Amino acid sequence: MMMGAAVNRLESSVFFGTDEPEVIDTRFGKISLQKQNSITFPRGLLGMPERFHFFLTEFPSEKLRRFKLLQSLDDHALSFITLPLALQNGIIAAEDLSRAAQELGMDVGSIATLLIVSVHRTAAKTLLSVNARAPLIVDSSMRLAAQYVFPSDRYQVQHYITV
Repeated sequence: MMMGAAVNRLESSVFFGTDEPEVIDTRFGKISLQKQNSITFPRGLLGMPERFHFFLTEFPSEKLRRFKLLQSLDDHALSFITLPLALQNGIIAAEDLSRAAQELGMDVGSIATLLIVSVHRTAAKTLLSVNARAPLIVDSSMRLAAQYVFPSDRYQVQHYITV
């Protein structure tokens, strides 16, 4: 699943802002960011309506390169492993992502889609799932985002993926 152009634009603006970067400690180590390039979730995230400001960055682990870290700027202990999703992908239909963007008032050509990753560890193995029912839709040009919940059960909250 390759990242779409919107995620690339979003990351480029995150890394190449004009102000000096700030370094913060996160649960995954130190990351460098520029707060003026944050992503705002005006309604917060599900279960966290008071968390509005986030920053998307490379995951600090080389083996997890395909994932991105969504770091809260309101609470440095809060971050999410996310999977960027192209408009054409094998998890959520492009027409459903387009419809979600339109319902949120976003331009389909400017959206980046992220799925929150959950890690399931057992004694025998580690499994990864993504929440395909409630993707994060980011308007990369406006730097605004929302968590969209699909009204049907077509997509699973725990959609298992392989690394």
